[in-house]
Amino acid sequence: MEHKYKLRIYYKSGSQKGNLKREEFFSTKESMQQRYRELFKPREYSLNPTAWEKVNEEWLRMFNMSAA
Repeated sequence: MEHKYKLRIYYKSGSQKGNLKREEFFSTKESMQQRYRELFKPREYSLNPTAWEKVNEEWLRMFNMSAA
């Protein structure tokens, strides 16, 4: 199964705050959006997950996920 979407999740506290904690991969945009909504916290704007889409074997950042 090809994973065309991913979320990059960041540390929200401690000495690693702001650094990449892990990546979660998804085969559909809908499943990624659902997980993004679970993790999104408006007060932690700069520490929220970032969404990425694989296009021509390159990961490109997606924007406006909060509207998804």
